[in-house]
Amino acid sequence: MRHLLVLIAAFATLGAGCRITSPLTSPQVAERIGTALPEQPIGQERGFGDIPKPPVPRLRPGTSGSVRLETDFPQIPATTMVLRMRSGRPNDTTIRSIASSNNLSDGIIGTHPLGRDLDMSWSDGAGFRWSFNAVRRRVDFEDETRTSDALTVSGWSAVDRAGEVSVAFLDDRGISRDRLGDPYLDPDWNRWWNEETANGRCMTEATIAQVRAIASSPEFLLQPPPRLEDESASSCVTHEFPSRMVVRMNATQDGQGIFQSDGTPLIGAAFLIDATTGDVRSGWFLGRTEPDRSSYPALDGDAVRTFLLSGGLGGTPSGDVTLTAARFEWTPIADEADPSLTYLYPALVGEGMIRYADGKTAPYRIVAPIVRR
Repeated sequence: MRHLLVLIAAFATLGAGCRITSPLTSPQVAERIGTALPEQPIGQERGFGDIPKPPVPRLRPGTSGSVRLETDFPQIPATTMVLRMRSGRPNDTTIRSIASSNNLSDGIIGTHPLGRDLDMSWSDGAGFRWSFNAVRRRVDFEDETRTSDALTVSGWSAVDRAGEVSVAFLDDRGISRDRLGDPYLDPDWNRWWNEETANGRCMTEATIAQVRAIASSPEFLLQPPPRLEDESASSCVTHEFPSRMVVRMNATQDGQGIFQSDGTPLIGAAFLIDATTGDVRSGWFLGRTEPDRSSYPALDGDAVRTFLLSGGLGGTPSGDVTLTAARFEWTPIADEADPSLTYLYPALVGEGMIRYADGKTAPYRIVAPIVRR
């Protein structure tokens, strides 16, 4: 189980192009970003000084895809809000407080201690082991009372309760969900199986072996279901599914989604659910932090449109893209000069479908920041 917790941390590396791998949980129409939370004053214009450049769009040698916009292009405001997020690196006060409570001498702390990181772990008395990493502001948890069960099961009897169970787990412990989207299964083996059987496919001994390998592998959470064969050409056997379901919640800020440069959403929480009982077995969530805010000039509409139609931060698509929705969201930008800082830039996010040269289609998302540095 512990290796599964480590694996969930790999969400930031899941992107493959700009294909959409999970549902949106943010507004479906273009809305201006810039309204601060009531308790947060808006800083002066360009209050952060020079801010980091967005990453250079990925190059795809030999690609000649296109982007077509089939929705209204929203009006780009003259100015927009940039958010600055600080890591949870411990400051002087935190270090001295911990040192004092543990009878550590001031002599080993020094006059100007520079916090690097802070890790805590504990058990709650109800069977869960918890750990907290301050820099990432991430809390991990695992039920230590449960022994290892079967790797696979014949069905996901608790699938309809998976999202509800995840929400209740947070609510029962007073964990805020105001910066989390709705829960969703990823991957959804139940839906996959229903689609496969509707197309006349079944599991064979070979695919059962693949399912069991996926269920026992540290890469389990990243693995899609295997490819199935047509019933008419196969020796069908009783189907099996992994005995754990993965529920995710996308991170949000001020009601809008947060999308990486490749179009994948930033995950704010993930849960490993027993597919039979519906019990939460392990997972993690991101702690909240209040961002600093300052307004910056925005690019003009023509520049944003050009960037969007060229593929945005994801670069030239490897097929023909048709965008049917466009709205304002956020995209995270790292500060290479100060790793403790991450910025959220407002971005126009286009969503639609891509058609590849072989005729196959898939959902697609393009991210185009609108900030003028």
